[in-house]
Amino acid sequence: MRDFPIPVVPFGAGSQPVEDEEFRYMPMPGAEPLRTPIPPENAAPTDLAAAAAVVEQLLESMKRHRPGDPQSPRFSLKAMAPSALATLNDSLGQGEVSAVVNGANGTPVWRVQETAFAGVWRVRRDDARGTVLDDILEAGDVPAVVRDAAEKVGGARLDASLLPAGVMNAPAIVSELRHHAQHIRPGNGTHVVNLSLLPLVPADHEGLAALLGEGPVAILSRGFGNCRITATGARGIWRVSYFNSMNTVILDTLEVVDFPESARACAEDYDDSIERLHDLLKWLREG
Repeated sequence: MRDFPIPVVPFGAGSQPVEDEEFRYMPMPGAEPLRTPIPPENAAPTDLAAAAAVVEQLLESMKRHRPGDPQSPRFSLKAMAPSALATLNDSLGQGEVSAVVNGANGTPVWRVQETAFAGVWRVRRDDARGTVLDDILEAGDVPAVVRDAAEKVGGARLDASLLPAGVMNAPAIVSELRHHAQHIRPGNGTHVVNLSLLPLVPADHEGLAALLGEGPVAILSRGFGNCRITATGARGIWRVSYFNSMNTVILDTLEVVDFPESARACAEDYDDSIERLHDLLKWLREG
């Protein structure tokens, strides 16, 4: 990862967790409004030049990388001057996906925000006093810290005998999850258990939540309404729920997959971001 010679202020959604009555896993990232990238017209020439240098190196790296490949392009912004960083932040805007990594399993606490350019991410880590430890610009389908945290999940004990009394369909769901979790491989298809279509009693919900436990990753995607994605304590099993504008669950699922597609930046959007970043770079240089 390369440093740019150019502290940083909190950026975008996810800087504060919010309470969520529907989820009993970890706090979700904040749902701040999307922000269109608007390069500041009154920025100093030196700040525009610094932002342009970042965008140019990012672009060159993105052209050599494909979403899903290892070693995604990552650049440290920690040394950037505050005014130059503000120019860059405004230029990149704020996109649809936020994430938090909660520090479980020995991983650091990270907050992630997609920019308005799909597949381009801001990844930030602070200490307990709010001092910036890492501020990273990264390109790829999923930020490395999010993927790494998901891969370190040890695996909950998927034993239906541990479910509480009064369950109805939870034992069958646990058996189904255990079977498919044993065959997870990168690139394999997703197995979905649609909880919304199953007759479940309260004991089923409570038992599944207790058995699966809490994982280290929570993601909020706002492409079409709110899609909230949480890693469970069982490797490769994710809770994926869709909410309407009234914050009511309209689809509640468990997905067995290495990483949910709904949280990835697809190749087409990544390529579109490259084209749009070319336009941004031209604006920054002419500004």
